[in-house]
Amino acid sequence: MLFDLRDFLKAYCRHASTAFKNNFFHNDEHVYLIHHFGDTFLFLITRSHELIKKVNTNNVSVGEINSLLEQDEQLGFASYLHIKEDHFGFASTLLAPRVDVFTTHINNLLESLGIPNLNFLPQALLYQATKEEALSLPHIGRTTIELSKENSFVQDILASISANTTDTIELDGIEIVIKPKSRKNIKPTVSKFLSSIPDDGVERMIMKARNEGASQMTDLYLVGRGAISDSVDKSQETRIPSLLEEKMNRNRFLQDKLTEYRADEGFEENSLDVIVRFTDASAWADLLSDVLQDSSDRPELVDEPDRTEE
Repeated sequence: MLFDLRDFLKAYCRHASTAFKNNFFHNDEHVYLIHHFGDTFLFLITRSHELIKKVNTNNVSVGEINSLLEQDEQLGFASYLHIKEDHFGFASTLLAPRVDVFTTHINNLLESLGIPNLNFLPQALLYQATKEEALSLPHIGRTTIELSKENSFVQDILASISANTTDTIELDGIEIVIKPKSRKNIKPTVSKFLSSIPDDGVERMIMKARNEGASQMTDLYLVGRGAISDSVDKSQETRIPSLLEEKMNRNRFLQDKLTEYRADEGFEENSLDVIVRFTDASAWADLLSDVLQDSSDRPELVDEPDRTEE
């Protein structure tokens, strides 16, 4: 089912009450979705249970960051979401929430709005490159090749060290990492490996490569499939929304996969009126009114004095 979530999520960020937003948790930590700019959102998780330190570089002493926080403040770690009409990009740092947490958050949100019959189930767009595609790129970096012990190249290596069947009974395979010097191009070396290693018994092959003029390397899966990905320089935080847009538009593998995906006749567009109504501010006001009404209808709990049996 094809449905553009952007207006709904922007309305949630803009109109939902603070009390409502404080109802969502992951492992006892708050999670929040915040509209950042354009099609970019921040998805945050608090880390109140983490022992996080600050370092004073003047006297090389250590203190707790938590001690600097004021009342009602908590540390938050954010992932960046760049949401388009029929796909989204997700960028995370070490302590930030991942896609699985975001998926749970959206489904919890739908359930809280009385829409439990719809499930949000994102799927990664996977891509497997051919050797020809990989070697057509001008710059090739770190390459990892995982071979089973049945591969004839591995058999030659084992023979060179006089390893017999008994020696290798617990051996599953061999992983070869072809590692360049910093920022160097090892395309000639990698090309010779690819032409020399037989395809039979190659379990996994991942190569970092980039086009001419590109600033970041892309992981290419030549054997096995991986999620289409790219790199964003997090040091340029103010530019992250535009960088995400740029990366998604220029990623050839992503664009090819999206073209294939959009051509699938099995997908149908749906207006989903139960969600569309929450793109209007009045629906959120009505929701708050209903919540307040529900709470006022509940009987008040009054502590009674202890009674002594006579």
